Formats: sequence, C-alpha cells, structure tokens
Amino acid sequence: MMIAALALALQATALPPEPALTEDEIVVIARRLNEITARVSRDPKGRFYCSLSGTTGRLSLDKALCKAVTQCVKKGNSQEAAIRQCVDAEKPKLIAKIRKQARKKAK
Repeated sequence: MMIAALALALQATALPPEPALTEDEIVVIARRLNEITARVSRDPKGRFYCSLSGTTGRLSLDKALCKAVTQCVKKGNSQEAAIRQCVDAEKPKLIAKIRKQARKKAK
C-alpha cells in the first residue's frame, strides 16, 4: 500500500508533457540552444552539478543539455575549448531528437 501511495504522489508531482512543436518553433529553440553556455561543477562528495546561462524554453531540452555537458566532462574533457567542442557536437543531436518527438506528436 505504501508503495502505491508513493507512486501516486510521484505522478502528482510530475511535470505535464510539453506541447508539440512546429518547425518554426524548433528553429527558434535551436538558436536559443546555441546561445546557452553551461557550467559543470562538483561538490565535496564528487557529485556533478550543471547550471545554464539561459533556457531553451523546453525543460526536457535544458536537462538533456546539462546531461550532455556533464558527460563531456566525465569523459575527461577539462579544458574549456574541449568541453565546448564536445557539447557543440551534441547540440545537433539534441535538436534532431526534438524534431523526432515533434513528428511523433503530430501524428
């Protein structure tokens, strides 16, 4: 019973699904994504934290960007230029994923 109550509580706090996007909206989001910088830091326990200079307007994309930046750092990229290059390589993949999700929602 306790597990069922916990599951219901978690569902109640879940964010609503993001609305489908048009291609024009995706282009605007892609521009925003390219303007955002991300910082990754570690706390004394070694946990990674990410902060963004702005938002794309899509929480899921912001989270994916932080995950990509964190993965770049975890792979051993420590110089800013190397991290930027790694992240810049991931950004088109993130936008492609958004386009794919938009096509699915449009069906």
